[in-house]
Amino acid sequence: MNVLTITRDFGAGGYETAGRLAEVLGWELLDRALLHQAAAVEHLPDEELERLDEKAVSLGDRFRLHSPHQHYLHGLREAALQAAARGRVVLVGRGTGHLLADRPNVLHVRLVAPREWRARRMMTREGWTWEQALTRCTEEDRNRERFTRYFFGDAPFQAARYHLTFNTARVPLNDVVAVVAALVRQDWALPPATSAAGASVASALGSRVLTLTPELGAGETSFAPALAARLRLRVHDRDVLHQLAERLGLSEVEVEKIDEKPAGIFQRFQPYSLYQRYFETLEQILRAFAEQGDALIVGRGGPCFLRDHPSAFHVRLVAPLTIRVQRVMQHRWLNEGPARKLIADSDARRSRFYENYFGIDWTDAEQYHLIVNSGLLGPIAVDAVAFAAERHWSTKND
Repeated sequence: MNVLTITRDFGAGGYETAGRLAEVLGWELLDRALLHQAAAVEHLPDEELERLDEKAVSLGDRFRLHSPHQHYLHGLREAALQAAARGRVVLVGRGTGHLLADRPNVLHVRLVAPREWRARRMMTREGWTWEQALTRCTEEDRNRERFTRYFFGDAPFQAARYHLTFNTARVPLNDVVAVVAALVRQDWALPPATSAAGASVASALGSRVLTLTPELGAGETSFAPALAARLRLRVHDRDVLHQLAERLGLSEVEVEKIDEKPAGIFQRFQPYSLYQRYFETLEQILRAFAEQGDALIVGRGGPCFLRDHPSAFHVRLVAPLTIRVQRVMQHRWLNEGPARKLIADSDARRSRFYENYFGIDWTDAEQYHLIVNSGLLGPIAVDAVAFAAERHWSTKND
């Protein structure tokens, strides 16, 4: 890969990350300069396109005969394609991640963070008051969402469109830069000092924990074992069912019928109901695994139960739908129609499970440290997760 696009929430550290990566990799950085190149393509003054830069398109502009936003998008596309053809370039924002979505050798990275965290960060960086920072973040979020949806629809908001999505409220920018640079270079060796720090952290905290939340078809059956072998962790997946069955006095078949299934309010909160006992017992089991340490916990609300665990690293695994369908067809011997239905049912069930029990959207990137696209990355997705996790455990000692 010799082209990198950075799609970012306002205040999430996109500019800093892009600048550091350009410096580390020795690549060209195109931020506002891309707008100048787009204006040159369209033979327009810079200020004409500056007016539309990542802003919502006004109603008046939409109905003009020669709408300026058409020039804006065409100029950006041509400028982005020219930059990609040169290679060794970092492109920031302005829809470049979507303008180059189908181009080979392009790595797409997204940076997100909760709005309140970004507002606090911008207070410190810019000297703004809390009200000024929160208002600016809110306005920028609204403008960028309108801009993005107008030009590109819903696709840019789907995690499967990116190779990596970082929550910079949880992952320091230094780690973001290190992981992305390692991926570009295909060099996963940690510096000796970092490895030693990681061992020190593991000793101090008494545990290393990684939760893996995969979509059906995004995590091949070999993914978790390969990752666990790489990091020297114990995989906890089917054994959770065994322990649940023992503690609840049920068979594993009976437990499977309620495992990661949504429950109604009455079922959840009725004293001593099976669903309430299941939820409470599941939390006890996962916390016990985390306490033992060196644990890779697959699914079952791991990032929610262990949200505040000091060394837990939370990863979600995604893939484009076409790849998920192919994998499910192959591994489960299904035709395309049944495979698609199985995926849709699985996504809906897990969505209701997380919403019912935890009150969250399980697809929300802010619930995790990192979202990794196993469909776009292929086998090196294991390398990326392992490298990021080791960086996480090592920096806990900083």
